[in-house]
Amino acid sequence: MKRRPPITFSASEYSRRAFTLIELMIAIVIILILLGLLIPAIGAVRLRAQQSQVRTEIANLEAAITNFKTDFGIDPPSYIVLHEVGGATWDPHSKALIRKMWPQFNFSLDKDINGDGDASDVFTLNAGECLVFFLGGVFESTGKVPNGFSKNPANPFAIASGGTNRQGPYFDFDTSRFTDIDGDTAAEFKDAFPSQQLPYLYLSSYGGRGYRTSELPSIPALGLNVTNVYHQGNPSVATTNEPPFKPKSFQIISPGADSQFGTGGNYDPAKNFPAGRTVEADNITNFTSGSLK
Repeated sequence: MKRRPPITFSASEYSRRAFTLIELMIAIVIILILLGLLIPAIGAVRLRAQQSQVRTEIANLEAAITNFKTDFGIDPPSYIVLHEVGGATWDPHSKALIRKMWPQFNFSLDKDINGDGDASDVFTLNAGECLVFFLGGVFESTGKVPNGFSKNPANPFAIASGGTNRQGPYFDFDTSRFTDIDGDTAAEFKDAFPSQQLPYLYLSSYGGRGYRTSELPSIPALGLNVTNVYHQGNPSVATTNEPPFKPKSFQIISPGADSQFGTGGNYDPAKNFPAGRTVEADNITNFTSGSLK
């Protein structure tokens, strides 16, 4: 039986059957370039999806405010002081708002709004805190979930474990996104961006009577230092005498993916923000179809 000689390859045949080091390096470089192009594209798609989710949520908040107004005659205020103790001296602004929403409200009645077993607390609510309180209502008896307001016209802040004798909640809050940035036990609501640190801002124009900049929260240590609502003007000009956006209703503002509001003020979609206000470019509001820029 004849034995076949071993198969041998010439040098040129070897070079055709295996990658050279240079070819391998070129392939790696091409892969890295493709990844460099692909990763930002994936990130941009993810960001657009998150922005769309927040825009949808703001639209749902607007719808909830409309339903609240149908029941109580006014948009939720963006500043109010609530007293638990009966017979307390209410400031005129807060008392007038309560009278509009609940004409038969019994101011002499003790109330336990936060369910802590006493009627001695005073709650100063503004901006995002008002958004949660008036769309969610008082929390149910376990203190975990907003449960609307009692239909008892004299004591709408009565706490219950459930039942149908309630008005609201007007919005289905994801309670895992509640926060309390000022530590006053009044909840605020963060948008759906991952790792969001700051809550939505809500400012009422009180039916067109005007926005009140004093109602804006200011916590510089957390990067929250909004000084004005948004006005229809050139952002490079400091004046805010131009008409505000949503002059007869309200503004809802998300800080966007960077968790920074900026100062607010003039805004024109056709003009860029000046230095010092560029963090506002990704803010999402109820008066623009996308982010501010």
